[in-house]
Amino acid sequence: MTISTPTAQRPPRLTEPPPRRDLWPGIAGIASGVLMLVGLIVTYANTPDYTDEDGLRETVAFYLDDSNLDVTEAMTLVMLVASMLFLWFLSALARRVGSRSQLVLSGGIVFAVLTMIATITGGIYAISALNTDTFVVGPGTAMVAMLLMDVAYAGFIAAMAAAAVLLFAVWRAGVTTHAVPAWLGWSGFGIAVLCCAGPFTAWLTVLLMALWTIAAGVVLIVRPPVGE
Repeated sequence: MTISTPTAQRPPRLTEPPPRRDLWPGIAGIASGVLMLVGLIVTYANTPDYTDEDGLRETVAFYLDDSNLDVTEAMTLVMLVASMLFLWFLSALARRVGSRSQLVLSGGIVFAVLTMIATITGGIYAISALNTDTFVVGPGTAMVAMLLMDVAYAGFIAAMAAAAVLLFAVWRAGVTTHAVPAWLGWSGFGIAVLCCAGPFTAWLTVLLMALWTIAAGVVLIVRPPVGE
């Protein structure tokens, strides 16, 4: 006669939680990049050519057209919203890179702030002409508009220098800790190198930064953090 021993009860298997992904910051990054692309492309297409000998006349004619003023004001708002969404996305990106989060945060915050300053500087003349009855568009004030556009471009040069700090930090994190995909780090590295030629490439690198932000936002959504 065999005596059966009771089988020890196994504890119920706990279901492991799904990997945590940064859904909303990722969406914010994608939205920021898309809005920045729209704002920059429309602004590039809607800016007077003030660099040639007939630049003053073209600048005056541009700002006398209310439709141009409306577009400039709208794109200024679009760029400001894009910069604020970038800050939301930035916090999640900094968590991903771990030990280099301070570089990512500092570079990203300065980039966003300088982008907002450059955007306001480039659009303030049109906003004033559109919303202030006493503001007169003419050759005298158009010279101020030309100066402001130059200052705005200088602001984007400085913004991309700050973005290079962020991009180099993300690249280094991707190479050493694999906190982000290698392709995202190396693409950021390429943009950061182009930023070194600031006065000649800022018009392009800011567009590439918008595309990179979209890609990084997608990574935040679809890829869980390392170790989860």
